[in-house]
Amino acid sequence: MHSLSRHIVIPFFVILLIMNSCMKTQNEPPKTVSGAETISSKNDLIPYLSGLEKKYEKACTAMGIANWNSYSHEGPYDLGAAKKQFAEIFSDTAARAIIDEWLRRSPSLADKLLARRLELWHRCFLGGAIYADSAISESENALQQRITEFKFTYEKKPVTRAEVSNRMREERKAQIRHQLWRVPSQLSAAVADDLRKLVKLRNAKAKKLGFPNYYSLSLHLHAIKEEWLLGTLDYLEQQTRDRFSEFIAASEKKYHLKTFGPADFDYVLRESASLPDKYFPGDSVFPVLHRFETGIGFRVDTLPIKEVVKDIPYGGLSLAITIPTDSRFLVNPTKGKGFYGVAFHEYGHSLKAVYTDVDYPILKGYEWIPGAQCAGYEEGVADMHGEFTDDSVWLTKFTEATVPQIERYMKARGLPAIYRVRRLMKDFWIEYEMYKDPDQDLALLERNAYKKYLLVSLDTTEPHQYASSIWYTSYPCYYQNYIIAGMIATQLQEALTNKFGDDKCVNGRLADFMIKNLYESGETLEWTERIRNATGKSLEPGAFLRKLGIEDSHPLTED
Repeated sequence: MHSLSRHIVIPFFVILLIMNSCMKTQNEPPKTVSGAETISSKNDLIPYLSGLEKKYEKACTAMGIANWNSYSHEGPYDLGAAKKQFAEIFSDTAARAIIDEWLRRSPSLADKLLARRLELWHRCFLGGAIYADSAISESENALQQRITEFKFTYEKKPVTRAEVSNRMREERKAQIRHQLWRVPSQLSAAVADDLRKLVKLRNAKAKKLGFPNYYSLSLHLHAIKEEWLLGTLDYLEQQTRDRFSEFIAASEKKYHLKTFGPADFDYVLRESASLPDKYFPGDSVFPVLHRFETGIGFRVDTLPIKEVVKDIPYGGLSLAITIPTDSRFLVNPTKGKGFYGVAFHEYGHSLKAVYTDVDYPILKGYEWIPGAQCAGYEEGVADMHGEFTDDSVWLTKFTEATVPQIERYMKARGLPAIYRVRRLMKDFWIEYEMYKDPDQDLALLERNAYKKYLLVSLDTTEPHQYASSIWYTSYPCYYQNYIIAGMIATQLQEALTNKFGDDKCVNGRLADFMIKNLYESGETLEWTERIRNATGKSLEPGAFLRKLGIEDSHPLTED
């Protein structure tokens, strides 16, 4: 990083310097910065941004370590102290004024990279105003800690989320599945009031920034057009409804269920559309992962990626501590093919982090401040790796599943994927509507969401579960990113097939393609442009619907 430059007056150039100074006075009025420095020219702006970004990256690393320790328990952590480093940056109104002023001038700078840095800083100052807000941070940190440390019980005995999830997939008795499904309601009852307060705090701040609510602000910061998103989700819901309804009706009959309920999905899908867990032994996940990634060209043995299996409130969690030199991820110790898919997905996150080749921290894609990246893109390029575990050639080469088993799975795999996308739409809709009106009956909102997207009815006596989702607290306004990710991952997989053929999962040139088109540029290009560059077209749901087994699809593009 460069220190702020100073002009040295040399007699021979006095006249030129005076003329240059007068021109700056007319065209570039200086802006006062904290510490009485002035930013009166592009030559002053560049080192100023570099100094700001040095502080920013230090804060990102501190936040990454604090979050890592909060989940891994490898060391002490203080989320509040980590957030204060961001607060020092994003509470500086003078710095924000400089960014906004120079962003307005950026078209005349003839420097696309500098203009992109200014654009990302502008977004981050919007997102940072909420992220670093002391009242919001205090509420968020306290709620995150309560959720991560909450102790669930089942039949008066301690139980973990992973244990509940694993047992629901295997439990034959519908009544017991229902009892297990209700376990998260213990947490939801304990934190629902605090979640509502947090939503209101975020909304109030977003309205001060000129947005109708926090969700609308969040989509803006991720460069996602709200109208396009709602239209795309509505289209996906319509396209998948009939097949999903047929699946539920057939399952009721096949499994002799009086009424199909939300507790039945995991068990029924495991029975009807999955490969046996024995082909995905938990203790082999990382050796298989490393062998595959090495085979497609990644230098696995030299990469600064740390892998941990631990019970956490997520299926998996990847944290880029310092890009590109330190990336880590955790995976929840679940079972079967899903466990492998999550591990490959999280490794995909880490690959992007360690192969990012950008000098400017604001363009590296750190996740902490809303506006610094598009999370849908991040999840999409990660899920591109998870998608390999759903490839017939990969299953043949990296598991001991038989060809007939793989063929049966490939025919039925659309059902779990349809369930997942509709479940995500359910979670999205609850949160989206929650931010529109946090004072409404949120338990009723949840029941309506189950009916609309999962086509199942919840009795009014059922305890609510919405507040048990840590995503609403720690990763707000996030669920649509997984749907966008599914679209991105399948469109990228089709592009890989077109370029490398059906045996792409053993092609040593894949890594170079991914690094060049998806990783190394960081945030120097908008996410939509990176998708067009890699696939030759804008993002559309066609590939995703083809993966779901629904061929009658019409493109919806995002330009």
